[in-house]
Amino acid sequence: MNLGASHHDRNTHSSGGGGREDCWSDGATSTLIEAWGDRYVRLNRGNLRQKDWQEVADAVNSGRDGVKPKKTDVQCQNRMDTLKRKYKQERAKPPPSKWSFFNRIEALIGGDASANKKLTGSTFTIKPKSKSLSQGVKSTESSSDDDDEVRKKQREVDVGLSDGAACRELARAILKFGEIYERIESLKRQQMMELEKQRIEFTKDLEFQRMNMLVDAHLEMEKLKRQKHFTGSGKKCKSENRS
Repeated sequence: MNLGASHHDRNTHSSGGGGREDCWSDGATSTLIEAWGDRYVRLNRGNLRQKDWQEVADAVNSGRDGVKPKKTDVQCQNRMDTLKRKYKQERAKPPPSKWSFFNRIEALIGGDASANKKLTGSTFTIKPKSKSLSQGVKSTESSSDDDDEVRKKQREVDVGLSDGAACRELARAILKFGEIYERIESLKRQQMMELEKQRIEFTKDLEFQRMNMLVDAHLEMEKLKRQKHFTGSGKKCKSENRS
C-alpha cells in the first residue's frame, strides 16, 4: 500500500488550529495515522485523551523521517482532523479514490467500522466473494459494481489488519498479567518458606531451653541427694563415737 500523500494534502489548511498547518511529510503523516489508529482501536474507537495524543506526537517525532521541527500533540490532533475531512471529501466522490491514505482511514473510521467494534480482538478469515452479475446488466453498471466490490474487499482486509493489532495488544496484556501473577506466587512461596524456617528455629530454641531446664533440675536434685547423704553419714559417725 502506498504511504504517500498528495502535494495538495500536505498544504491543507486546518480549521481546528485556526491557521495553516505546519508542513507534514508523507512519512510523518503515515506514522501519525499508524500511531493514532493503534490507540483509536485500543480505546474501542473512542476519543483519545491528552496523554494519548502526547504519545502519538512522540511516535511521530521519533519516526525514521526525523520530523523537524518537532510536532506537538495539538498539531497532531489538528492534522488528524484535516485527514478526516479529506477522507469525507474523497468518499463523496465517485470511487475509486486516488488519495493514497483513503483505505487506511476508511478501515478506521469508515461506515462499517462502527459495526465492527465487537470484532476488535478477534480474528477471522476473509474469503473472496464470487461475482454473480446478471447477463442483462449494462457495462457501465457492471464497472461500478466491480469498483464497489474492490473497495469492500480492501476495507475488509484493512479491518482485519486492525483487528490483528488489537489481538497482539491483548496477547501482550495477557502475558504481562501472567508474569505479574507468577511473581506474586513466587513471593508468596518465599514468604511461606521463611515463616516455616522461623517456626523450625523457634521450635529448636524452645526444645533446647526445655532440655536445659531438665538438666538443671536433675543436677539440683543430685546436689540435694548428696547433701542429704553427707548429713546422714555425719550423724551416724557421731553416734558411734559416743557409744
